[in-house]
Amino acid sequence: MANINRNFGKLIEGVVTYAPSVLVLDGRTILNPNAESYAAAGYLPVVDAAPSVPPREGYHYNPDGWEERDGAIRRVWREEANPPPPPRRWTRLSIKTALAQAQMLDAVRQFLSASEIATGYTAWEALTDCDYIEEGYPDAEKWNAILDGAAQALGKTREEIDAFLDAIPTEG
Repeated sequence: MANINRNFGKLIEGVVTYAPSVLVLDGRTILNPNAESYAAAGYLPVVDAAPSVPPREGYHYNPDGWEERDGAIRRVWREEANPPPPPRRWTRLSIKTALAQAQMLDAVRQFLSASEIATGYTAWEALTDCDYIEEGYPDAEKWNAILDGAAQALGKTREEIDAFLDAIPTEG
């Protein structure tokens, strides 16, 4: 395979075909072509630089093809929303330790023992059985219902419960 020069190319059906590093132009072999030689052979400069303006908060740029503009082949960039962060995970040890240190372990045990996550299976048993607690499990509605119920049972606000969880070190 011949060496290529990714600084110059031709746009063919939306795909960049890069210039060879050695040109044959008018029957002459040019071992070290310059911009003028590439232009004479029909190659344009290739500009692959990301936009100089940062994306909006919560967004990033993704490459989205090429276009010929202003005498060059330029990368087209599309602004996309950042994916949501992965759900946080806590070990049951970290949660129970934090609850004990906050002197809330007994109250949480009582609340979770009275809350079923499945028929005949309490949330306290689940906390004792699980390897970790994943934010939003099993779905946002049930997660929020447990946290809202815990806030009410503990005489706290939901914001205080969320801040408590934020302070617990997460796994991984």
